[in-house]
Amino acid sequence: MKPVLLACLLMSGMSLTATAEELSPVDVQLLLDKLEELRKGEKGRRESRFAVARSAFAAAVQSDAAAHALYLKCIEKVRFDDDKSGQAWRDWKRRHKERGDTPALRRALRHQLAWFLLTLDVAEQPEDMMDFAPKALERLDAVFADAEVLRGEQSRLQESVLSTVYASAYAVGNLGLDEWPMGPLLMTDIYENLILPPLRRPAKVEQLRSAWIRRINYEGLMVEKWGSQTKTKSGVTVGMDRYLTERRPEMIWEMEQDLFRAGDEKGAALRMLTHIERYLGHRNETRWIEGFEALIKGELPGETAAEDNNGTTEQDGR
Repeated sequence: MKPVLLACLLMSGMSLTATAEELSPVDVQLLLDKLEELRKGEKGRRESRFAVARSAFAAAVQSDAAAHALYLKCIEKVRFDDDKSGQAWRDWKRRHKERGDTPALRRALRHQLAWFLLTLDVAEQPEDMMDFAPKALERLDAVFADAEVLRGEQSRLQESVLSTVYASAYAVGNLGLDEWPMGPLLMTDIYENLILPPLRRPAKVEQLRSAWIRRINYEGLMVEKWGSQTKTKSGVTVGMDRYLTERRPEMIWEMEQDLFRAGDEKGAALRMLTHIERYLGHRNETRWIEGFEALIKGELPGETAAEDNNGTTEQDGR
């Protein structure tokens, strides 16, 4: 088959004959050219979808009411597009207004959209993902500033924005951002993938410590605002008691290990020793002692605290 004929058949969508024939170099080039044309077309369509989504999200993120209005629009499009009479959609809206439309939901939707907008920006410059760390932290700070309002809807902010009705309605699929946290309340991913890595060097140990302290305090705020309100005999909630006696000491230990490895060896070592003495009897005391010995000897410790406790407080705070 002649190369030109092959290309014409491919472009017209016609079936090729079953005659066995190898591709010539010219055939290969024609196919590659066609694939490149398709690739550019797909890229253009993707950019167009992103532009439409970004415009809609930017308008909706301006207020709780606007975020909720877009949410309803997307629900109708994704779930009730085939409802010719509109009755099912009207029934859903009535039930939603009676039971689901709350200030917490509206504020959560707004934070979700703000994170989606940031995620779309990152998708446009994936090679510069780390440059978006300050903006990610701003978004996380904004969520915790609304901690009281968000009670009951916080788990929504731990979901991937790509699984939302917004993503379905605007056809925003896989963005290829494996390391980017897909939700504004995925604290472990935000800190471990964005905030802490650039601070893990001697010149940045003070900033590293400050970042850790903010992270620890935020986990405490999650328990305080979103955890069970059942109280112990001492007057604190069960969740806060567990956080103060178990999780917070463990996170402080993680912080000091991180500071030690980042270059603050002497300061972190002294604080780690004091930490062990302060929390004698803690369930992780033995592991702390063994890990501390391994650190000062220059040996690699075994299982890290992060692996042992990853996500614990986030789960408790839902």
